[in-house]
Formats: sequence, C-alpha cells, structure tokens
Amino acid sequence: MIQLLSLVFFLFPAGPPPVHSVCDISQQFTFYMDGRFHRQYLEEDARDARNWGSLSELDLSNTNLLVLTAGDMRIPYSKAARENISGFLAEGGTVLIMADGTGKPVPIAPVLAEYGAVLEDHQAVKPLVGVGELSGKEVAYRRGGTIKLDNEWSTLIQDADGRPVLAERRVGKGAIVLGSRGLFGQKPDASDPINDNWVGPMLVARASRKTIDPKLRHRVTWAEESRQAGPLKIEFHDGTEQFADDVVEVYEEVRPHLLEITGVEPAPGMIQRLLILPTGGGGFSSGVCIAIGAWWGGFPEKRYPMVELIAHEAGHSWVLPYAEPLWNEPIATWLGIQVGRRMGMPEAEKTLERQLRKGRKLDPDFTELNPMAKGAHRDLIWGKSYYVFETLEKTHGPGAMAKYFRTKRDVLEPGREGYSMDDCVAVWSLAVDEDLFPWFQSLAFDVDRSRTDLPSP
Repeated sequence: MIQLLSLVFFLFPAGPPPVHSVCDISQQFTFYMDGRFHRQYLEEDARDARNWGSLSELDLSNTNLLVLTAGDMRIPYSKAARENISGFLAEGGTVLIMADGTGKPVPIAPVLAEYGAVLEDHQAVKPLVGVGELSGKEVAYRRGGTIKLDNEWSTLIQDADGRPVLAERRVGKGAIVLGSRGLFGQKPDASDPINDNWVGPMLVARASRKTIDPKLRHRVTWAEESRQAGPLKIEFHDGTEQFADDVVEVYEEVRPHLLEITGVEPAPGMIQRLLILPTGGGGFSSGVCIAIGAWWGGFPEKRYPMVELIAHEAGHSWVLPYAEPLWNEPIATWLGIQVGRRMGMPEAEKTLERQLRKGRKLDPDFTELNPMAKGAHRDLIWGKSYYVFETLEKTHGPGAMAKYFRTKRDVLEPGREGYSMDDCVAVWSLAVDEDLFPWFQSLAFDVDRSRTDLPSP
C-alpha cells in the first residue's frame, strides 16, 4: 500500500501546478483569451494570468508559457515586444501562436518571419491528421490556413494534402508552437474545447522544460499608462494610447445626456476608470471600470456605434448596486439609443425600430409570450423591454425613466438581498404613482405584487 501511494504521489504530485501561462490581450483583446483559453485547455495544469499592458513591458521571468494571437494591424507587434518574446524563448519559455493567413498583412507575420515561418493564404483541406507525437490523435478543425515552414520546424498536424497546420520549432532553450486558429476553441463562454485531449498535454510538456517557482504567483499585468480626465482615470498602453483622446471625447459628450435621462449620478464609487481595449469587438463594465473597444463599429469614421457602446457600458454603473432583472443588457443599450436620439443621430431611431420589429415577429402585440420564461428568445426579451420603456415614457413621461432611477435609489435600502422583477415593477409603480402590475401582466410578464416587500403607490 505504501509503495502504491508513493507511485500515485509521483504521478500526481501535490502542490501548485508546474506551468505559469500568460494569455496576451494587449495586441488584440478577445473575451476568449481573457481566461477562456486557460479554462478549456490548462485549468488543471497551469496557473494563468492575462497581459493587458504593453507586451514589451511584460515580466516573463516566472512564466513558462506565453499564448499569442495574430493581433490587429492597428497595433503591430513592436520591436521591443518581439525582443521580449525572443528573450523568453532563449530562456526556455514556450510560445503558442494561434493565427491564420488572410491574404492581407498579419501583425504576427514579422515575428514568424524571424523564425522561418509564413502564414499561407491557402485553406487547409480536411481531414487533418496528427504527425509524430500526435500521430493517431483525433483532430477537430473548423477552418483556417496552412503554414509554410523552413527545415527547422517539425510538423505536428497536417491537412489532407500534406501541408502543415500545426508545427513546432526549438528556439534557444524554448520552443514555438504555431497553429491555425481553427484548431482551438473560440467561444467566449468556453463551450467549445475542441482538441482538449491533446492541446493541454502538448503545451504542458513543453512549458515544463522551463523551471518556474510555482509558489510565487505571477500576476495579471494591467495597462501601464494612465492619465486623468476630470475625475476619470484613463488607462491605456503603448498601442492603445493613440485611441484614448477620441474615446474620452465621446464619453464626455455622452455623460451629460445619461445624467438627464436617468435623473441621477452613477451609483456611488462607480465609473472611476476607463480602459481602452485593443479591439473593435465591444467592451465591458465592472461598475468601477468601463472598458471600451477602441475601434468599435468603425470608430472614429462612424460615430453612433461608439456613442451607444459607451452609454451602454456606463449605464451598467447607473443601475448598480442592484442590477436590473431580465433586462440588464437591454436597458443599457436603450440608454445608448436615447443618448443617440438626443444627439440627433438617425441611427438611434433605426436601431430601436429594428429591435422592436424583431420582437414583434415573435409576439406581434407583445401580449402573448412571457419574456421571463426559461429559453425565451433574445429578440423577444429585448423587443419587449424596449416596448415597455418606450410606452412608459409616452404614458408617464417624458422623464419616466428618470423617475424610475430616482425612486430605485430612494426605496432600495443598502444591504438588500436581490432585486427581482416583482421588485422592479413595484419600483416602477412607485415612480409613476400607479399600480403597474396589471399592465405588466397584460404583457405576459410573470410578476406578482405578493412576491415583493416593497410598498404600493
């Protein structure tokens, strides 16, 4: 028994994992690289951190796996970033690069050129097969391109025509693993861990060649540059600095309109920081920090999408500390639409009408389908939410939404547990001095006054 326990301990040693990985989101932010890659492939074997700041400034001394994507042409891999990658490889680190050729310049291409690799604009032909240590492994693949390699590389996966799709090259004491993006998961909810039976073990085996101190936690690295814009701290790095002024200008335009629409300031302590993200793929809010995709919707050439996005993400800080039930996302976008309307942007009205039409395709009069039901269609939830807001503004406004926000702040006491749809309708009723439960019920909302402890108007 003692010998058996010793063998188990040897195969599955206790203590921190032997791999410290960093997923870089400084060249191009994606929600997938913000923790989801780690969850899919390395959760059991590696401690992960994210790099939000300049790649050139990233301390990789206690890291043995660096995960990169192709990047975005608006933020090329700088010479200093490339030197940091090179030094990491020389010291034994492993770099995974997930990228495809597009027929246009790819930001990671100069990095790969230093090591004799080219991303081809040539679609890989299924089925793909493993080579060498991956021989016999089942290979799932969406789509993507092949790779042209010099003789220093070893192919790990090839397509039906024998072209490399995943390959490895030893560099110094370390290694580069280069593969098509289509070999890996992509969904922000981490629901597509394709090839997880071999991706994680392959990376761990290589990364473990560089010794790190697993007891010394490596930390998430934030954008290293900042400046103040009034009370707001603007955060950016070398690559996103060029976008900061334009984004802040829109925020400063949007904020007074949000104050008018809601009738209140943001919740206390909220919106202290604005982070510039290297993406056109949207943004997010933590309440205290709003993060904005620098070229969302074609900005700065196209302005309305950025107005809506900033109002949306900032709006999340207005609804706190009690997030809206059911329509937390729709109400944030509706606030953005209202800001656009007030700024005279025709796209705002079109956006509203488009969502109302989508909702009416499912529920023509908005009286039949319960938007709170499990599995309710997104278009139903968003369309009916917009209908509610627009109708309340017409019948109890203008300024009904401001009445609601002021009442919500007044009647919800600190420390309250939860905020249900029943509570929400009760607040609306108090705000407009009318019992709105019958009206919401006529729109098929499953709400009941008996389920809330808030008073009647």
